[in-house]
Amino acid sequence: MRATRLYINRKLAVDDEVRLDDESSHHATHVLRINKHSSLALFNGDGYDYAGHLISLRKKAITVRVTGKTLARKESRLQTHLVLGVSKSAHMDFAIQKSVEAGVTEIHPAITERTVIRFSDKSRARRQQHWRNVVISACQQSGRATLPVLHEVKHLSETLPVDEGARGFVLDIRSNQTLGGYAHERLKKIWFVTGPEGGLTQNETQGITDKGFLPVSLGPRIMRTETAALAAIIGAQVLWGDLSEHDSLQQT
Repeated sequence: MRATRLYINRKLAVDDEVRLDDESSHHATHVLRINKHSSLALFNGDGYDYAGHLISLRKKAITVRVTGKTLARKESRLQTHLVLGVSKSAHMDFAIQKSVEAGVTEIHPAITERTVIRFSDKSRARRQQHWRNVVISACQQSGRATLPVLHEVKHLSETLPVDEGARGFVLDIRSNQTLGGYAHERLKKIWFVTGPEGGLTQNETQGITDKGFLPVSLGPRIMRTETAALAAIIGAQVLWGDLSEHDSLQQT
C-alpha cells in the first residue's frame, strides 16, 4: 500500500510524536481521507521521508509517531531554474504544480509586459503563500521530499541571473533551434524563461538573449504558457536529467 504523504513544517526525528495543526488535520481527513489503517509518510523538505504510525485520529487532533527515516532520492542531478511569467490563477497553478512534478529546482515568478495581474502588498503575500501551498501539494503527490525554492515575484528584469555555470534558454516560437540542438552538451544547471499568456514581447526576448540566453522553440505547435513550462522541463530531463539514457545507465 502506498503511504499517504503529509508535509510537516518542523524538524522531525525518529520516535517524535507529531501533532498536526488544524489545517493539516483537515487536509488529511477531508482531502487525503486517511483512516486508522492508513500508511503514513511525513516530510519537511529536508530530503528525507519519515515513516509514521497514526496514534490518534480525531477531527482536529491527529497525532503521528515517527518510526523511521529514509533518504527520498527523488531529486534530479540536473538543476533547473524556471523563470515563469505570472499568468492567470489556474494557468499559474498548473505550471507550478507540473513543474514541481517534473523536477524543477527553483521557480522565479516574474512580472512581464504582458502580465495582466496586478499586485498590492497584501495580494502579493497572499498569492505567494498560495503558490507555496501548490508546491507542497505537488511534492506530496510526486514523492519529492525536497521543496523546490519558490522565489518572491519580481519584475523580469530583476529576475535573470549572472551565472556562468549555467546554460540559459528563453522559449521563443520564432526560433529555428530546439533543445535537441544542444543534446551533445553535458549540462548540469539550466535556466528557462517563459512568458505569460501571449508570451514575451520581442523587446523582452531580445533583452534576455542580450544576457546570453539562447532562444529555443518547443516545436511547430504553439503551446499555452502552462504547457510550455512543463514541456521544457520534461525535455531537459530527457536530455540531461533523470529521464536521460545516461542517467538510467548510472542507476543500473
